[in-house]
Amino acid sequence: MDYKRITIKTSKGFTLIEMIAAMVLVAILVPGISSILGGTLMNIALTQIAVLANMEADHAQRKFVKHINGVKSFSSSAGDLTDSTFTFTSYLENLEYQYIIDRASRTIKYSRADIDGGTAGILLQNVVKDTTIDEITYTSKFAFKDSKGNDLGTSPTHSKIHGVELTFYLLRGESFYSYTTYAAIDKGQLEI
Repeated sequence: MDYKRITIKTSKGFTLIEMIAAMVLVAILVPGISSILGGTLMNIALTQIAVLANMEADHAQRKFVKHINGVKSFSSSAGDLTDSTFTFTSYLENLEYQYIIDRASRTIKYSRADIDGGTAGILLQNVVKDTTIDEITYTSKFAFKDSKGNDLGTSPTHSKIHGVELTFYLLRGESFYSYTTYAAIDKGQLEI
């Protein structure tokens, strides 16, 4: 008598149905995961741009306030006190400073008479010049204020100026950032 051995083969692969189901699941999940990943990376990039814009603006504002706090007198020459330029003398070593919002190059510049012969260096770049958004015009400018915070207009005199307000707008990528800082003149500086 002949006995035949019956062996059962165990399959270690995928069936066609399992393969099709896996491909359908991958086709559904991959676009969703890539969309989530793309959105996350875009948010990280936009946050980084905002942080860098705030750091640059903070640096410019601190320097501006530091210099204004030391004002001894503002220039009385015609054209030296405008919404885009002003010149002043500091009580510290009688140094002359000048701040300029250069609308042509979209920068804020400042100079000191004893450094580089008074050549203005760039303090901040990509400053938005006159821009209208939703019927509102945004203009980067200096505004001279009296002791009550009222705007002194285009031709202020040194004796009436109590503070200077700097308003500027930055464009970083497609984002628009607004900054305003006010610096009051410290009329009680100590002469050491």
